[in-house]
Amino acid sequence: MINAWAIGRDPSIWEEPEEFRPERFLNTLTDYKGSHFEFIPFGAGRRICSGISFAMTISELALANLVYKFEFAVLSGEEGLDMTESNGISVHRKFPILVTATPYE
Repeated sequence: MINAWAIGRDPSIWEEPEEFRPERFLNTLTDYKGSHFEFIPFGAGRRICSGISFAMTISELALANLVYKFEFAVLSGEEGLDMTESNGISVHRKFPILVTATPYE
């Protein structure tokens, strides 16, 4: 088994690997399609996920619909986000993000 978690948090590859910084992928050649082994959420090589194009299309469609129809806000009283992770074979947040979704009128 390939430890994708460890690869994604390798300090020799990523600057501040424990920080959530999605902007690190802007203006780089690194992608999620299995060509760059620093970031392999769908695997790589012969064992790459066969549903990668379907998953990306559905994810974009679902996110676009949510952003189009709702306004999201973090619950009042919440100061920042606790990005602590839980242990397991896949990474999950230890504490959920609590938001309110208000439909646009």
